[in-house]
Amino acid sequence: MTGEGAYNREMRRALWFAMLAACGDDGSMDVPIDAAPDAYVIPWWTPEPGETSSWDIQLAAPYDTSAPHGMYIFDLFAVSPGGTFTYGDNSTVTVPAGPLAGTIEALHARTPRPVVICRVDTGTINLTDPDASKFPGYAASPPDNPTPPAAGSVIGWSFFMQPMRRFLDSRPAARTQWFPLILARYDHAKAIGCDGIMPDGNDTVREDTGFELVLEDQQAMYEESAAAVHARVLSAGQRGNYLLGGQTDVLADVFDWILADRCSEFLSCDFIRPYTNVGKAVFAIDHPRNEATMEGVSLSTMCNDYNRYAIQDGLHKDVALSSAYRMECP
Repeated sequence: MTGEGAYNREMRRALWFAMLAACGDDGSMDVPIDAAPDAYVIPWWTPEPGETSSWDIQLAAPYDTSAPHGMYIFDLFAVSPGGTFTYGDNSTVTVPAGPLAGTIEALHARTPRPVVICRVDTGTINLTDPDASKFPGYAASPPDNPTPPAAGSVIGWSFFMQPMRRFLDSRPAARTQWFPLILARYDHAKAIGCDGIMPDGNDTVREDTGFELVLEDQQAMYEESAAAVHARVLSAGQRGNYLLGGQTDVLADVFDWILADRCSEFLSCDFIRPYTNVGKAVFAIDHPRNEATMEGVSLSTMCNDYNRYAIQDGLHKDVALSSAYRMECP
């Protein structure tokens, strides 16, 4: 790579080297480094714009991994081969094998080897998640809007009218109670071979969560999530939070790339520019117009918007984000 992109990449490498050196010799970051800062390469996936234009995200059935994409995004529990989460109190949770068990190994056996990103809920949970009962306040049907969450519960109201998916209380005192549970998910992602993690469900300030959350709580959740991913030497991708003024400027320095939903539809693709400005990939998704709901945008409108804002890695996808529909810009 030459020009401004190369300069940005070298600046990112130099910054990371300086941050790593500042950690001291306590072994808290077990990351190999070269002797010279200018020779250092960040040891996880840091895609540039256009580097991985052939990619897909599949978070719902039907699944199809036959295409030779350079990157796939799946839900962690879908690709899990099963296993056990062990916590600090020596309690355990059994994780069943998901419908895509074995997929990571099969994809990594290909040449060229694709990148596999695991989506992990961090600001929300599904009440059907295998570890859901570990979250304080868990119940098969906890209070929902407008009934306040139970006292001491970190489980709030429904996420976009999905009664089984609930917001988590991301205020600092509450987060200390449940974030170690998220770290167990990260450890599992690392163990099963995920190349990176996309923390999800953190965009909470604009929603009715059942809790009095402020922007600082949300930003801290994003930053803490990315730091924990990097501590496991995995790539960290931002999802959400690009519509709030100034947040992307901060988080573009924290995450390695961003997944942006529906920026063409919301006329907000320019809000993601901080990522392209520093040479980081923007994986954007918009959806075809649904005649029943009149939502979404056409492929041509989406591609025109993406071109206008230098988004090189965009997809036209079905709303469910399955393998049923996928189109790249021509």
